[in-house]
Amino acid sequence: MSSLEEKYSLAVKKSIDVAIKYHNFQNTEKEHAVVMYSGGMDSVSLAWNLLEHTNQSIHIHSIHIDNSDNRCQAEAKAIYESINWLKENQRPFEFSASVYSWKAAHPGGRDMSLALFQGMRVVAGLPHNVVAIYTGDYNMGKEESAEAMGVMNALTTFNRKKPNWAAPLDYMNKVPVQRSLGVYFSMPYQLRTMYWSCRKPTETPSGFVTCGVCHACNRQHKLQQEIKNG
Repeated sequence: MSSLEEKYSLAVKKSIDVAIKYHNFQNTEKEHAVVMYSGGMDSVSLAWNLLEHTNQSIHIHSIHIDNSDNRCQAEAKAIYESINWLKENQRPFEFSASVYSWKAAHPGGRDMSLALFQGMRVVAGLPHNVVAIYTGDYNMGKEESAEAMGVMNALTTFNRKKPNWAAPLDYMNKVPVQRSLGVYFSMPYQLRTMYWSCRKPTETPSGFVTCGVCHACNRQHKLQQEIKNG
């Protein structure tokens, strides 16, 4: 284990511990939780750590977002590979997926609002109460957070019990590269090769190629430079 890995390997686990305490979860198998899963670094690491470090019954749900960014197929490959790895190497969990397609010139809308909308649809279809919808996204603006919470609240208007929106990565180091190191090294090395981050990839005969300029690619570049520099 490298010094960086040793330093950061429990970063996400610690943030989950804080979230569980903050939301007053009992952390038992009788608590059911939905994890929104994009196949990106944050959601892959979060899902693995929830399965590894909690006792909650986990249902993972992915939304295949088919829009003009053309990242749907690259993300779908990452989801397929990482979910299958989790099935083979982790405790049992449920998995489901849905598709959102909007092929206009500009994708439009905020991903978190869509995530909580679909998350609540999943909650409504499950035969048991759900205490939490976990998301891996963090560092959102106030407007995006408020809109997403408004969507979630609207879909719980007639529910006697409402799940909590839990975002454990919000409790991690606020320095972006330090947070990225924590997310990256908190999951097994096999999963570090499976996630997908680029927002606007290009498909070639030999596979998907990252654009290298989107904010997700910039984050990965800074992360790998920090790892290289040790």
